[in-house]
Amino acid sequence: MEHSLSGATQDPAFYNVAEAATLLRLDQSTMYRHLRKGQFPGVKIGARYVVPRAVVDKLINDVLTVGRCIDVAEWTTRWLAEQRIAGQVAGGAA
Repeated sequence: MEHSLSGATQDPAFYNVAEAATLLRLDQSTMYRHLRKGQFPGVKIGARYVVPRAVVDKLINDVLTVGRCIDVAEWTTRWLAEQRIAGQVAGGAA
């Protein structure tokens, strides 16, 4: 949890690798490997990786919606394609 300037507690927009790995019940080295290989969406800032909370939330929701095991590399490929399409649609609407 993160504290805002007003003192209210809010969820962070990004998780560090340790937090994301813990949430997904992975070893940190596994999380790093997936991030480096592009098999899980993340943001690289310098030598550091962070994982958007929205990505973790979407993965969880998709697993619950599908009701079965999801291969994270395949899921990431589909997620990236969806993001590109959404970007094209948003770009065309302007």
